[in-house]
Amino acid sequence: MSEIIGTFDLEHVCNTYTTEANNEITNHSNWRGTAAGYGTVYGTLTFAPTPLTQMDEKLEGGEVRWTGQGFLEDGTSVTATGAGAWNKVPDKHVWTVDYILDLNDGSQIRSVGEIALDTLKFTGTNYAV
Repeated sequence: MSEIIGTFDLEHVCNTYTTEANNEITNHSNWRGTAAGYGTVYGTLTFAPTPLTQMDEKLEGGEVRWTGQGFLEDGTSVTATGAGAWNKVPDKHVWTVDYILDLNDGSQIRSVGEIALDTLKFTGTNYAV
């Protein structure tokens, strides 16, 4: 990986589940916390639509999107969206995520993290792209 920009530490706020016309479920998982260089951060991880019949413990991973905003100490803000993948860690109650974010200033970062489902903590590292 490239140069580390900083780490992030987020706490789970809530989930919203939506159902598509063909009975696929999308999970919108909301988070808040801090990220080095981005201040207080709020965002949503959106897990790709999954058929109802596959929403069980065998679900190993899939597509994920991040949409969020950071409120910097100088009073400005930065917004970002991006896409990547999530994967279940075998034999653990943990998911990993890895995605590229497009920031509103035109820059990009790679965000790699881990969601501990037992504590509802989302932590990780942001890297220069």
